[in-house]
Amino acid sequence: MTNASRKRALSLKVLMVLGFLFFAMGLVLIASSSTFAQEQQKTQSSQVQSAQLSPLPDSPMEKAQKDGTALPLSLKDLTKLALLNNLDIAISDTNEELVNQRLNAAFGSYDPSLTASWTYSDQKSPNTNLTTASATTYNQQMMHGWNSQFQQSLRATGGTFSARVTGGRSANNQIFSIFSPQYNAGMNFSYTQPLLQNRKIDQNRMNIKLINLDIKTNDSTFRQQVNEIIASVQSQYWNLVSAKENYQIARESVNLARLTLQNNRKKVEIGTLAAIDVTSAESQLASSEVQLIQAEENINSLENAVRNLISKDRDAEIWSKVIVPTDSPEFKERQIDLNLAIDTALKNRPELEQQDIKLMQSDLNLELYQNSKKWKLDAVGSFGSSGVAGPQNTKDGKPTTPEDLVGGAFTAYKLLFTGGFINWSVGVNVTIPVRTRSLDAQIAQNRITKQQSLMQRKKQEQAILVEVRNAVQSLETKKKAVEQAKVATRYAKEQLEGEQKRFEAGLSNTFLVLDAQNKLSSAQYQQIQSLINYKQAVITADKAMYTLLESSDFEVAKETGNSTNVPDFK
Repeated sequence: MTNASRKRALSLKVLMVLGFLFFAMGLVLIASSSTFAQEQQKTQSSQVQSAQLSPLPDSPMEKAQKDGTALPLSLKDLTKLALLNNLDIAISDTNEELVNQRLNAAFGSYDPSLTASWTYSDQKSPNTNLTTASATTYNQQMMHGWNSQFQQSLRATGGTFSARVTGGRSANNQIFSIFSPQYNAGMNFSYTQPLLQNRKIDQNRMNIKLINLDIKTNDSTFRQQVNEIIASVQSQYWNLVSAKENYQIARESVNLARLTLQNNRKKVEIGTLAAIDVTSAESQLASSEVQLIQAEENINSLENAVRNLISKDRDAEIWSKVIVPTDSPEFKERQIDLNLAIDTALKNRPELEQQDIKLMQSDLNLELYQNSKKWKLDAVGSFGSSGVAGPQNTKDGKPTTPEDLVGGAFTAYKLLFTGGFINWSVGVNVTIPVRTRSLDAQIAQNRITKQQSLMQRKKQEQAILVEVRNAVQSLETKKKAVEQAKVATRYAKEQLEGEQKRFEAGLSNTFLVLDAQNKLSSAQYQQIQSLINYKQAVITADKAMYTLLESSDFEVAKETGNSTNVPDFK
């Protein structure tokens, strides 16, 4: 092929390519005119929607500040309210009263008793004995009797003391009676002292010791419950603070979405941005507004949870107030030595105290069982006197009644002390248990139960050790999370600012700007949440060491008076 033919062929190809290019440009112009018309319609629609955008809503706390229903509370104030008004603490107080009443009932076994009686009888019987015969065909005896007795069990020795005073008047028709009527008086003191069984312990004394241990258990449970309530209240408080901060972040996200939407609409109006970017911004705004609504719902839910912890009454004023937390989630590092934390927990934890009380109760039961196996050897003794008196009788004109015995009831009682009619006795009572299979089985069961309790205590110690280690180690990881979240927020903010500048310069697009906004909101949320997590980790560590009361600067007594610094919602 010659050079001329080659040039003609090349020229023909160039003309074909140029023709194709002109044809394509024509199609693009036609499509552009159609797209421009659609954009004009969407721009007009966007302008109408822009005019309908409502202002940003107030947060629940801001609304409460305006209508006067806000109740500003610090963490310490809220904790005081919980300790004053929490129903669980009120129930625990009634449990203490119940145990104290049980203790009073147990001491009732050592209350002295005083009894008195009066009797009258009239008896008739046929004459069957010359010595007791009467002038008639029957014997008749009429008697009045009065008795009183004092009895007291002694807790210190296990013995029993009693004092008895008796008296009476009797009359009969017997021929050989020295005097009729006859007045009798008696006085007797007796004491029984266990020497083996029941000397050091018996059922009554063991009941008192067991109830005293129950009181200690109730006190320990009360302190444990207070610790739990403080931890719950403080954790809920910081959750409410987190919800409050998250609402602000969500509202700022809505504000950024609105600014982006307004800027995109302006750019669409001047033709520098496609209408699809307005749609993306509107979608982002709708999503942000949904998150704002969810943030408000979360605040309301957490407020109700806090109210429930600090109110005894559903009609209390707190239910019409809006709780406004005044403490901010600032980072304050808490350094805890692990070994010291473990020692503190093992010393303070009420669970271990309660296990020790169970072991003491087991020892008391064992002591009682072993006591019941001993011989029952009791020393008994009594001392008393008697007196008798009556009218002077005569026979053949001669008095038959001794002069000292002549008189009435007063004379009989006088003779108790002057007549010399002394009565006394001493003795020993022995009861020997032959077989004690039931007691042996109870002792064996008690020892097995005690062994189980010892193993349970060891298991509890191990669980506390793990809990404390996790709590202390969690502080360090939560601290690192706070530091990293702070850095992530700074980078997210710088990225958004840079992306917005690039967008203004035409070097970025709406998708990247919206993505940067979402990343900033997420980073801010993570930063707040990491601060809250750290504060809750501190609460968990104090709870594990059982130092939450001290770290909160509280001293709690069973009967807590109302504080003047915070309202009392009963």
